[in-house]
Amino acid sequence: MDLIKKFLSLLWVNILWLLCCIPVLTAGTSTCAAFAVTLRLADDDEEVQSFRGITRRFFKAFRQDLIQGFLILLFTVITFGLGGFFVYLAWDDGLNLIKIGLLAVYFLVVLVLNFYSYPLIARYSNTFINTLRNSIALFAQYANSSIKALGIVIVELLVLTLTFKVYFAGILILPALIFYTISVPAKNIFVKIENPESTESSESTED
Repeated sequence: MDLIKKFLSLLWVNILWLLCCIPVLTAGTSTCAAFAVTLRLADDDEEVQSFRGITRRFFKAFRQDLIQGFLILLFTVITFGLGGFFVYLAWDDGLNLIKIGLLAVYFLVVLVLNFYSYPLIARYSNTFINTLRNSIALFAQYANSSIKALGIVIVELLVLTLTFKVYFAGILILPALIFYTISVPAKNIFVKIENPESTESSESTED
């Protein structure tokens, strides 16, 4: 898929995601549905080569992940909300290096917990607790590619925050771009897990 076509596909995913986030409570489900599409875009899947295919896949995943999507949204809101509360307390009491370090560790843990949770829900059926555990396990096992993707996502989030001051420009494309950034390493990891024999044979051939 060429760059312009992929950009337009991500733009359409972003529009669907925004529309389905309007009720607010469905934001988590909408994000899982977006990942169901971006995981396939990362794999150049024929199913999502058209706007119609993207729409069909999005709403199919939306229906399937309604409950899990709400649960992961609740978890994300609570964990980041607590983080904001901790920042408020630390700021009010006076910041120092120890507090900054503890806050950084807390937010890193929260990011790791959430990082692969949404694509895992989009790809597999599992319990909510196991999804969180698997998110941590995958991040740790594939730390190199995960940390690189996390670094890019943090930059994209900063850009998204800054563009809110420019007529919310970033909200039109950056969320889907963030989902795609995570989907690229996630897709590679999922393929390795699902096809361990083919992965090992390809690696041995390269050696």
